[in-house]
Amino acid sequence: MMVTIQVRDFDAAVAWYRDVLGLAVLGTEPGEFCLLGAGRGSTTIALATDHPDRIPDHPGVGWTPNLGVSDFDAVVDRLRAAGVVFDAEEEGADEGYRLVRVRDPEGNPIGISPA
Repeated sequence: MMVTIQVRDFDAAVAWYRDVLGLAVLGTEPGEFCLLGAGRGSTTIALATDHPDRIPDHPGVGWTPNLGVSDFDAVVDRLRAAGVVFDAEEEGADEGYRLVRVRDPEGNPIGISPA
């Protein structure tokens, strides 16, 4: 599965998803398209600038991609240390799951949970 996110500031978005979330760049067309992967499975995130008309006035309307990570606590600690904006505190522990939501540089929500 691939989730495409239309972005306004391509370079800032690529840097954040690569350097802060730690996704691997799988391919890129500079300034237009970047495919990123989490290193396991076939789910990818694509960042694109080719359809600016698809960028909603309010970020993240109607969707939240979720990334499964192997060391949840370490990733959450690293994101906090990097100054990443969290939507709320961790949720779900009392219901059998763990989840945090962070915001990318354009305000889109990204879920992080254990793989």
